Amino acid sequence: MKGPYQLAIIGAGTAGFAAASLAAKKGIKVALIEGAEKIGGLCILKGCMPSKTLIESSRRFWDLQQAKTFGLKVEAISVDMQQIQWRKRKLVERFAKYREEEIFSLPVDFIQAQASFKSPNELEIRRRDGEKQLLYANVILITTGSIIDPLPIPGLMESGFLTSDSALELEHLPESLTILGGGPVACEFAQFFSRLGCKTTIIQRSPRLLKQFDPEVSQCLKDCFTAEGITVFSDTQIESVSIVNGLKKVSFFFKGKRKDVLSKEIFYALGRKPNLKHLGLEKIGIHTDFQSLEVNDKMQTSIPHIFAAGDATGNFGIVHIAREEGEIAAKNALELLAGKEPSHVISRRLTMEVVFTDPEIAMVGILPRNGGMISAKYFFQDHGKAIIEGKEHGFVKIYAEPSTGEILCGSIIGPHASELIHLLSTCMYFRGKVEDLLHMPFYHPTLSEILGYPAEEIFSVLQKQKEMNQSFV
Repeated sequence: MKGPYQLAIIGAGTAGFAAASLAAKKGIKVALIEGAEKIGGLCILKGCMPSKTLIESSRRFWDLQQAKTFGLKVEAISVDMQQIQWRKRKLVERFAKYREEEIFSLPVDFIQAQASFKSPNELEIRRRDGEKQLLYANVILITTGSIIDPLPIPGLMESGFLTSDSALELEHLPESLTILGGGPVACEFAQFFSRLGCKTTIIQRSPRLLKQFDPEVSQCLKDCFTAEGITVFSDTQIESVSIVNGLKKVSFFFKGKRKDVLSKEIFYALGRKPNLKHLGLEKIGIHTDFQSLEVNDKMQTSIPHIFAAGDATGNFGIVHIAREEGEIAAKNALELLAGKEPSHVISRRLTMEVVFTDPEIAMVGILPRNGGMISAKYFFQDHGKAIIEGKEHGFVKIYAEPSTGEILCGSIIGPHASELIHLLSTCMYFRGKVEDLLHMPFYHPTLSEILGYPAEEIFSVLQKQKEMNQSFV
C-alpha cells in the first residue's frame, strides 16, 4: 500500500488543479491522479480554449464581410479550415504545456493512472501498463469532470453525429448541419458553422434558446440568429434520426405537427454528464446513477471526508466556478485533517455565465423567478459607441433590490458582454447599489458607460417611491 496521503485528488482539470495548488502550499502530502493521456483538462483540451479559438476565426471572417459598411474594400476572402485548425492546435498545445509545467512544479505526487474506490479511504490505481496498486488517503476529492451524454434517440447512434469533441477537429465543413440542443455549446457552434458558410438548423427541446438566461435575452439572440440565416425550432419533441439518400434526417414534432430536417451532418449538443462511471462509488455507498454527485455547500458528499468539485457535481460546467469549488473543497479538507469542522461555504451569489456568440451574452447573479426585484434595461442601438462600432444588437438589463437599490443580478447581450459583465460583478461583490454606478466615472465614448442608464432609471423609480412614502408620513 502506497502512502498514506493526507489528500488524494482524482482528476487534474480546473477544479483538481486548483485544489492541489492550494493544499500543497500548506505542506500536506497530496496525490494528484489523472487518468487521461493528455494533461490539461476539458477547458484547455476540448472546451473553452479550442472552441473560442475557432469562434474567433469565424467572427473575424464575418467582420471582414461587413467591411464595406465602414467604407472599406475587401477583395475575395475564403475559409481555410486546415489553417484554422492549425492555429487552434498550436494554441491548445501552448496552453496545455503551460498547465503541465504548473502541475509538475507543485510539491505533490502526480500519478497518471485510473482510480477507483476499494473502500472509503482506499483507491485502486491502474496504470496504462496494467500495473495496479492501492493508495490510502485520509481525505479524497473527486474532480473527474464530465463526458458527452448521448440520449437514446432512435437511430441517432446508427446515423452518426458530431459532438463538441469531434467538431473541434473538423478540417472540412459540412454543407449543411442540424444541431440538436439550444444551450451555450449549441448556440456557439451554430453561429460558428453558419458564418463560415454551412446551412445551419437548430432543433431544441426547450421553449427558447439558453433557457437559463432572461427570456428577453433568449429572444434577442434568436432574432439575431434568424437574421443571419440560422433556422431555429424551439419547444420540439425529437422523434428519430435516420439516413435518407445520403443525408441525415431528424424527425420531430413542432407546434403539434411532424417535421423533417435533412442535412449532411448532425451535431449533438444536448448536454454532458459527470464522469463518474468507473469510480466504483457504489462500493462505498454513494449512489449516483451516473447523472450527478450530490454535495453540500461545503463540497462534501454523503461521506464527510469525500469531497467533489467542478463538473463532477453536475452543477454548472463553468471554469471559474470549478476553480472556486476546488479551492473551497481543499480548504475544508485541510480543516478536516486538522480535526476541525469544515467552515468554508460556497456562495452562488455572484454566479456568472457567458456565451460567446455574436452578440455576446453574459449574466451575473441569480435571475428572479417570482418577481421581487426592480429592473431596467437600455439598448445598444441607442448607445453612441455601439453605433460607431456597428454593434447595435442587444441591451443591458440590471435587477435591483426594490427597497435598497442593491444590484442583485445583471444581464447583457451585446458587444463585449463578456468583459462588461465584470463591471457589474465587481459592483455586486462589494454589495454595490445602482446609486454607486451613477457615482462611478465612465469615460466617453465607451461601451462601459451604458451601465449607467438602466441604473439611473432604477434609481429614479426608487427616489419617487421614497418621496411618495415620505408624503404619507
